[in-house]
Amino acid sequence: MNWRSKLNIKQLDWRDRLLLIVLFLLCICLLKPQASLPRRVFDWYVVLDITQSMNVRDMEANEKAVSRLEISKRAIRESLRAMPCGSRVAIGLFTERDTTTITHPMEVCAHFGALDETIAHIDWRMAWAADSFIINGIFSAVAQTPKLDKEMRLAFISDGHQAPPINPDYAPKFEGKVGAVRGSLIGVGGNTPARIPKLDEDDNITAYWELEEVMRYATFGVNRKTLSALDMENQHGRNAPHGSNPAETTKAHLSSLDENNLKELAKVTGLNYLKLSDTSSIAAALTNKKMATWRTSNTDLRAWFSFPAMLLLILFYVPTSFLQRLFKQFIQPHLTNRKKG
Repeated sequence: MNWRSKLNIKQLDWRDRLLLIVLFLLCICLLKPQASLPRRVFDWYVVLDITQSMNVRDMEANEKAVSRLEISKRAIRESLRAMPCGSRVAIGLFTERDTTTITHPMEVCAHFGALDETIAHIDWRMAWAADSFIINGIFSAVAQTPKLDKEMRLAFISDGHQAPPINPDYAPKFEGKVGAVRGSLIGVGGNTPARIPKLDEDDNITAYWELEEVMRYATFGVNRKTLSALDMENQHGRNAPHGSNPAETTKAHLSSLDENNLKELAKVTGLNYLKLSDTSSIAAALTNKKMATWRTSNTDLRAWFSFPAMLLLILFYVPTSFLQRLFKQFIQPHLTNRKKG
């Protein structure tokens, strides 16, 4: 008997034929088939605030207190897993007055490992200055987003902490078009003011910033009129720039989520505002269909073959008696009615 007679499909029962089909489908999966298909994808420029207030441990994960920076990183990494292949992500960091791009847009499936490792190793020590002029940082990020790609959206994650307090006379004005860049300002942090920690090389808390250590004033641009008004109150512009009710000077060493500031900046720029409540909240925002764009991209077709293979394999093990009973109860009556009609 030659091999052709052994593989005569006509002599095989239906279970053997099912098994052959399953093997055929799985062999196709081993070839990793792909096709260029139009699909809904997402392009995001994700900017993370790495100033020292983000080290405040007023967030919770797995019933443990974690820093704002740590919970933000976990949320971004979870978002990467939620994005479909073909989506692209660029990473940026904010500190002092500027947002700096550290990775250009990268496809999330082909470069998942690189993106995930980059986010995991973001550290507050990467900050090049201690100041936190959040207004400048957001405006800078908005300006940079369309330069990366016209379809790029912005996700800026911060506690909104401004340090030192900015002189209102010299606060920057938004010069872009409101709503031209789509995306979200994402607030992170507790509502109760908390002390800002000092950390050692292993991120253990060694102390906290005290009031007298914190730079509590914006010294740039204090004009003569302001100085004269402060002199009338027996105060000095450098040491008490907030007038006779110096709330900022008594709480400058504390930090909480400044939602009012972030909501106002979201309104000015045309971005959405949302609060990071858990690690999945950012993933939901970054995969919102309203933020999607359609683009032809390589699509992995293995699921299209492996799923029917799994169903056929389940059918292979179903008892014949059960299939016969199923046929008599549901399929045979339907066929009989069609013949009568």
